[in-house]
Amino acid sequence: MSAALPQSISPNNPIDDQAVVDTLADLGVKLPENEVPEYADFLKGAWEIWNKIDGADDYIPTVDLERFPRDKVHLPSKEENPTNGWAWKVTIEDKQGKGGLLAGKTVCLKDNVAVKDVPAMLGTDFFGDWTPNTDATIVTRILEAGGTVLGKAMCENMSLWGASGSASTGLIHNARAHGYSAGGSSSGTGVLVASGAVDMGIGGDQGGSIRLPASKNGIVGLKPTHGLVPYTGIASFEATLDHTGPMTRTVLDNALFLQAIAGADGIDDRQGAGCPFPDNVPDYPALAKKGVEGLKIGLLTEGFNCPMHDKRVSEAVENAAQRLSLLGATVEHVSMPTHSEGPSLWVVIGRMSATVSWGGKACGRHQLYMNDLTLKTVPMTQEKFDHLFTSGVNTFVNGEYAWKHMSPTLLGKAYNLVRKLRDEYNAVLAKYDVLVMPTIPFLAPRLAEPGSGPTELMKSATGLTSNTSPFNLTGLPALSLPIGNLPSTDDSAVQLPVGMQIVSKAFREDLVYRVAYACEQQCVKPVEA
Repeated sequence: MSAALPQSISPNNPIDDQAVVDTLADLGVKLPENEVPEYADFLKGAWEIWNKIDGADDYIPTVDLERFPRDKVHLPSKEENPTNGWAWKVTIEDKQGKGGLLAGKTVCLKDNVAVKDVPAMLGTDFFGDWTPNTDATIVTRILEAGGTVLGKAMCENMSLWGASGSASTGLIHNARAHGYSAGGSSSGTGVLVASGAVDMGIGGDQGGSIRLPASKNGIVGLKPTHGLVPYTGIASFEATLDHTGPMTRTVLDNALFLQAIAGADGIDDRQGAGCPFPDNVPDYPALAKKGVEGLKIGLLTEGFNCPMHDKRVSEAVENAAQRLSLLGATVEHVSMPTHSEGPSLWVVIGRMSATVSWGGKACGRHQLYMNDLTLKTVPMTQEKFDHLFTSGVNTFVNGEYAWKHMSPTLLGKAYNLVRKLRDEYNAVLAKYDVLVMPTIPFLAPRLAEPGSGPTELMKSATGLTSNTSPFNLTGLPALSLPIGNLPSTDDSAVQLPVGMQIVSKAFREDLVYRVAYACEQQCVKPVEA
């Protein structure tokens, strides 16, 4: 590639010889002095091109506001928002009104999902005035399928917390037990669906953020296969970890919702080999009803015995799974020791990637770049930093340190080990149709006391993603199914939900739904203390 020499120099072109010297000094290298002016000329030409592109109009998906008008956009009052689960209220319907899979269904969207002309908060005051300029692909699909969007659900601060309690608007309490964690980061969606405020909701999941609130609030939450549902128009954390998916009160509603939103959109490069086009998306509700006779179900030993596990939770999940043998399934224990290594790999990839993504430096992607959001997050300032929750501060501290001081192969080695982890899951799943384990190895704890310090806050989330984060890394589909309740460890009068996680091969959501539906219909009985 030849260097571009400028035909003319703009009056505001900032490049001189010193710019080249300073740029190379940051790398610890230098040029022969006589060559500096020539490279300065090359850089001047590059700057002219960059400046031209930077000044061009952005190219973003258009939104048909006549067909999908935004009605009654407003901040909800306290009376409208008893759970604190709503971020913004709005009513959006398809004015062509031809019905569809979601006809008659009401929907909330996690507040990291772009909806044109509806402000978004991402649970934070890190920035205060982002109003997206387009709709996420899934928003259009929901509306075209006949669903009615009723608003945006509050999420945790920058979607970086799994225990609830970090949102800038205040605590979000468990739908089943006030004062207890609702999970996160899709906490608002979990509470709104569980409380009946909407029929179904969209969550986002980078380390467990659909399945954690689903488990804690006693609903069904699916993290689909990586790429099955387009992430276009949703605030990204790290492309290899990003997932969005359905949260509902029943398995069949979950399957129906997935059918409506899944399939390639031609924009999101997360949607690679194996991802169907929308017209070829399976009829998941019909497949869910096929039963479990002949299926092999593996109870993943390391998922039941992970650190901090509550023995009662493990027993409840195993008992529910064992009942499937009455329906013709084979249920047996299987061990895969590397399952326990997943959370450590996530700490490398999640922390290092977040600082790049939120710093506007994500590259090498074919996707919709949400430049309007990047302009709100970059540059980092003290004022912005002061609005981060403990988890956000910790993420930036960890990520920046790792990039500057750790081996340049750290991230690459972590990704190679993720491939090993995925290969080992696939080897086990060659023998079993699904793997089962607790979604969370313990019950929802009480929310941390207001004013708690960083150490106390971080303790309240320790161990939450032991069983969930490995499947963000590997991209395998994972669903949390409520299988009963147990009394809280600190108050026997408080009954808290228990979630069973069901995992299968990539793009085998049908197997996940078959097991989940059978368990929901035939096997779930009250769990005794």
